[in-house]
Amino acid sequence: MRVAPALVVSLIALTTLGCAGDAERALLTQFFAASRLRDLTALQKISTVVFEPAADGIVTSFDVLQLTPVPGPDGVPVSEVVSVSAPVRLPDGQTVSKTLVVTLERRASGGDRGASPGWMITGFSAGPAAPSTPRR
Repeated sequence: MRVAPALVVSLIALTTLGCAGDAERALLTQFFAASRLRDLTALQKISTVVFEPAADGIVTSFDVLQLTPVPGPDGVPVSEVVSVSAPVRLPDGQTVSKTLVVTLERRASGGDRGASPGWMITGFSAGPAAPSTPRR
């Protein structure tokens, strides 16, 4: 039996997407939790930015939509762009669904922050908000 090449490529892509993002998901979970509490001490070890609760809202859960590595000159990823979908509770109490694009950069060493090598969140942007369906 011969399998169509498009099917094979689709299966490989789905498998890769399913496995990719574990480290990124853990980092984003830490980022949103520390931002929610405005814990600047915890944030300085993993991020150069804050998802400000008073301005940006609060993220308690998210789904990774896409992870795009950005290769450096030697082909090794030096940064990643991660798109996530999240319900965001705004400062006025309203909850909206947003697509957030988060930029991660690879750091070579802990430097003076005492952080371990790995990824650091260096930026984010939010797409347009869509009202969430109220829970019943």
